[in-house]
Amino acid sequence: MTTWLVATVLASPAFAAPSSDASFFSAVAGARAEIGAAFRAASWNEEETLLDLLRDQNAEVRRQAVRSLKPWVSQRSSTRDRVLDVFKSVSEDLSVRREAAKTLSVVSTYNDVRDALLDQARRGFDAGLRAISYKALYWQASQRSDVRDDLMDAARRESDPAVRRAAIWGLFLASQDNRVQDVLKDIAKRDFDQNARAEALKSLYGGMGHPDVRDLAYDLARDTNENASVRRTAILLHSNRVMSRQKDLLEEIATRDQSPVMRSAAILALGNPRSDELFAHFHLIRRDHNGALVSDPLDAE
Repeated sequence: MTTWLVATVLASPAFAAPSSDASFFSAVAGARAEIGAAFRAASWNEEETLLDLLRDQNAEVRRQAVRSLKPWVSQRSSTRDRVLDVFKSVSEDLSVRREAAKTLSVVSTYNDVRDALLDQARRGFDAGLRAISYKALYWQASQRSDVRDDLMDAARRESDPAVRRAAIWGLFLASQDNRVQDVLKDIAKRDFDQNARAEALKSLYGGMGHPDVRDLAYDLARDTNENASVRRTAILLHSNRVMSRQKDLLEEIATRDQSPVMRSAAILALGNPRSDELFAHFHLIRRDHNGALVSDPLDAE
């Protein structure tokens, strides 16, 4: 039974990319509700088995168990408390605690969960756990200005590069907010960390409905002297909101650019906006062909 649960949670077909800021936000809002409802029909015995496995001697078994509890944490406070205890436990294996952070993401509306994730993200000792804690707050960053402020501050000032990129990742759903856009655009334009610049562009995907975001992506995509990772992401951004000027640029890059990598990116942006590669690159919500949720952006992290 446990094997079936793990396999089901891991399934992830793709769905159409959102065509506007409103539909982008709506898609994620609907997804969050469905995460908690996906397995409502499952019996208490299955949940109890997974809770028992949190005490297994094997860390990988515990990690898979806490992952598979994701559908239940929003259903029972006792289950949420158990997963929160796993996340906070300094004696627990770090891989299990990181998985617990991902599971707790779906109940980050609760004050104790949100506070625990924020505290670990700000002051934890392990960079990997801090990073996933910031990412697990992505939904709250879109809903609460105080969480948004924390992630923006970390995006600007965090000293650990991986943790800083995670804070930038965590802002992707809040990219319609003007202040968030300003932070992400500033990083994308001129930051010293090229990986942070590329990450900021990824998090601006949902803001491509704004002309200044489109202009930034356009300028970076056409600059042949730009950092390769930054330029490729800027080109791929044009898979969302392909207008005449953007389409002309993509066609020019696809046919004339000296870099095969950039030509390939332009072709992908022009012809296959629903591809697995683009969904993975921009950590987008995935649904099946009937519109049902099958994965959360954190699943791939």
